[in-house]
Amino acid sequence: MNLFHLNSRTLIELPHMNTLNGFDCDNERGYCEYYVQKAVLSSDPHTTNDYILMINQGNVVILNFRGLEPTIGRIVEGVPSEFICGMQLYIVHSRGELFVITRDGICNHPETKTYGVDEFVASKVDVDNENDEEVVDDLENRSLFLGFSASLAVEQYRCKANHIYFTDDCSTADHFSEKGGGKDMDIYNLLDDTIEPHYTGESYHRFSPPIWIFNTPFSV
Repeated sequence: MNLFHLNSRTLIELPHMNTLNGFDCDNERGYCEYYVQKAVLSSDPHTTNDYILMINQGNVVILNFRGLEPTIGRIVEGVPSEFICGMQLYIVHSRGELFVITRDGICNHPETKTYGVDEFVASKVDVDNENDEEVVDDLENRSLFLGFSASLAVEQYRCKANHIYFTDDCSTADHFSEKGGGKDMDIYNLLDDTIEPHYTGESYHRFSPPIWIFNTPFSV
């Protein structure tokens, strides 16, 4: 694996995928091209050699860059299997806390032939205790923004606390939907599991459905 910065053309070598827990795919050039779908850095690699890269591949993995060669530092307790199969996972860092959020309803249902959010489950991960993970529904005054382009927490701009603002994240919608992706965009209440719209119009697209765009200081 490599970390590539598009603008500076910098290439940072990462540990081999075989070092990741659970990597046992027979066809490494097939499905496992997308084994790691999202990642987040704790600091800018251009300004410091002391940073952490966290990846989303079913387990919470911490890579240690303190030294000449990057290694797997610790593997935190994995997300329970019932929260993974057929779902989308997001990692959100806020106020020094790490959350893993699972999204149920990301896949096309075999009976209804459609998709859409059924439930979000937010779990707080204790990176100091590898076996401690707590399901939470109270984010205090924070809100989450989730989607294909974003996974972050905010507490400003009149956002509803303990709510998840989400956009369509079904990567296969363009294959089975005539209009393309964009239908699954609403606001989810973590306290009572209700859903309300945040955009009442239609915004479908077969290539690029709506995404969130933020300035870096927006997150908390």
